[in-house]
Amino acid sequence: MIIANILNETEKLWKHNRTKGFLLLAILLPVISAIILHYLPNNLGIGSNLPMLMLRLFTFSLLPLFLFMSASEAFSGEVASNTLKLGLVRPITRAKVFASKVAAITIFLAILLGVIMITTIISGWLVPGGDYASGLLDIFTAYAAAFIPLMAIGCVSVFIAQFFNKSSGALVTMILIYTAAKFVPFIFPALSVWSIFSYTNWYVLWIGNGAPFVKLANSFILMLSYCIMAYSAGVILFEKKQL
Repeated sequence: MIIANILNETEKLWKHNRTKGFLLLAILLPVISAIILHYLPNNLGIGSNLPMLMLRLFTFSLLPLFLFMSASEAFSGEVASNTLKLGLVRPITRAKVFASKVAAITIFLAILLGVIMITTIISGWLVPGGDYASGLLDIFTAYAAAFIPLMAIGCVSVFIAQFFNKSSGALVTMILIYTAAKFVPFIFPALSVWSIFSYTNWYVLWIGNGAPFVKLANSFILMLSYCIMAYSAGVILFEKKQL
């Protein structure tokens, strides 16, 4: 039953135009960027860094926005439209419904990262100096590592969505929290270590010689803790939610 429900939630997420829109952006932005760089003098010296530039752009803004929109619609939006209540009529626990929705968001997050990586590598051949054959391992590692903090942000987004009955309110709140979390470290630098929103560029620690194992392990445990706490709190709120 859980597998069938995951497929159902995945299909519902795919039917939203914004999901198709983000997928289109994941294809077009790297291609357009590669074409522009191709015609710029010496491609500004960044042709060989196109995959990392695209990853930075998407992990900083577009993918978090996708997570916010998907989480707010999957929970708050369905409460407003009463479709969530209809889904709970089926013989499946609320915990499994919650897990299915989170799984669907996770699947599309992984798909988007994969599409961005593949499109960037292919389109990068158009850019002078864009031969990534020797750096493919770093690229694969970076994109895989980027998934972890984004998943943690997704869990936090799902948790926040439980406090709202309309997707618009949930989405605006998530964006405001994310924006504030990005600015706070400039005022209180010490807080960045504990903010999950400060780890969107965590993949940088994995490329090249990489960071010390202890530092990677500590940050991974922190992100895993965010996932567990946000997911667990989200399940509790979802099971108590009045529809």
